[in-house]
Amino acid sequence: TEQFWLDTRIPLSNDLADWREFSEADKDVVAKVFGGLTLLDTLQSQDGVAALKKDIRTQQEEAVFNNIEFMESVHAKSYSSIFSTLNTPKEIEEIFAWTDSNEILQYKAQKINDIYQNGTPLQKKVASVFLETFLF
Repeated sequence: TEQFWLDTRIPLSNDLADWREFSEADKDVVAKVFGGLTLLDTLQSQDGVAALKKDIRTQQEEAVFNNIEFMESVHAKSYSSIFSTLNTPKEIEEIFAWTDSNEILQYKAQKINDIYQNGTPLQKKVASVFLETFLF
């Protein structure tokens, strides 16, 4: 339970003063990082966990995957909260336009999703671990 958290428990508005001190270049980097994280967490919560759940063999596995699915959704929602606190609607639109057109991010997401849709149970698990670790 120590790893359990909700985005609503973190007062993001407390960071606004610090955010305003960032250079435009730093703000751009942070925004793009969160855009990429949003893309990958959304893939994991909407497609990845569903693909992994198709291969469940025990109730314990199901419970673990249900928790992972919930937490991935919380993570994606937390990025949305960060965007709406720190960025204007126009900036948010630009961030997601960049994410949608970034060839490297899209390549990673497409490769992982292809494994989720067509891979063996072991390949899906490996893809999930990759997505949650060094592909981030």
